[in-house]
Amino acid sequence: MGKKADIELLIQGVNLGFFFTKKDDSDKESLTEKLDECAGQRQLFQQALKSLLVLIKDFSFDIKELDADKFKKQMDTLSGEFSLSNKISRIEAAFDSGKDAIINYINNKKSYFKERENELKSIIDLLTKGLSVINEENIEFNQKIYDKSIAIGNITLLDDIKKIKDSIKSEVEHMQVVIREKQTSGQRQIEILTRELNALKCDLEKAQTASMTDGLTGAYNRLAMDNYLEKLVDKSVISNAPFALLMMDVDNFKKINDSYGHQIGDSVLVALIRQCKELIRKEDFLARYGGEEFTLILPNASLKNAVKKGTEICRAIELSCYVLGEKFGDQKLSFTISVGISTFQKGDTVKTVTERADNALYLAKKTGKNKVVTEKELK
Repeated sequence: MGKKADIELLIQGVNLGFFFTKKDDSDKESLTEKLDECAGQRQLFQQALKSLLVLIKDFSFDIKELDADKFKKQMDTLSGEFSLSNKISRIEAAFDSGKDAIINYINNKKSYFKERENELKSIIDLLTKGLSVINEENIEFNQKIYDKSIAIGNITLLDDIKKIKDSIKSEVEHMQVVIREKQTSGQRQIEILTRELNALKCDLEKAQTASMTDGLTGAYNRLAMDNYLEKLVDKSVISNAPFALLMMDVDNFKKINDSYGHQIGDSVLVALIRQCKELIRKEDFLARYGGEEFTLILPNASLKNAVKKGTEICRAIELSCYVLGEKFGDQKLSFTISVGISTFQKGDTVKTVTERADNALYLAKKTGKNKVVTEKELK
């Protein structure tokens, strides 16, 4: 029974457990307005709570020791309860559970940062001791220079001008040797530290890149895609920023592998990514979703723009031809892809927006392949 039907029953005095007297039309309109206002307030509160949960997730940082991924999933679950549940008791239970999770995480975070603060103090103490050693070396160097200056000063006590000249020359030469040794030692230490720092920086960049990219195609991997999409959804919850998700799959890929071998199959995937990179913007996010399936995320793109881009990629792949090499008599191979597209909608999660794109892709494969299907075509 709908909201207006409930109002009619109340106004007509139907017995719903209480006795009501019949009201005039003005009371009916007033009650309808209040119910509409309550519904609007409820939606506003839901959106505000979801936005706050997104901000809390950002506050969590990506700290493995604090199990940040688990905490983020808890916040996503809580956000889903606020969106889907209409029962006050269920929402209240979810809020109590989520509140405890937030408090526990904050307490753990405080303890973690306290431990890191203590570790930082230890590092500062260690550096201080290291600086004191360097300072001792400088004191020793300064002492040598001072001794030489005293020696030069004492030379003036000599009577013979030639002896004074020869002695000054000798002491200055000794002083120059000491200074050069100090400069060489300092420069050598700087060069060693610079090389070690550059090597560490290079290793870190390689490790970061390797952890985010697919080893075969050079596209982003599934983990990087999940993290990027989660951040994009969170951003869109707060700012309603649009984005489109394209799921792309190589048609008849098993047949290619069976006919030519996995090495040629791998080359097909590499060729697909190379072709896509030539057609997308710098800010677009291209990732290998799994097997022969890839995702393309277009920030700030409408469904119309996403269809245009998906169609462009489809046609470019279809019109391309690849030489297989001497082993296959320089035979040429062509292949096609199917594309499913979804866009971010109000109330979406990573799961829902991905599922719609995946279902659209399935429909594209089912209805002929080598085509673009959008979420609008899903029944």
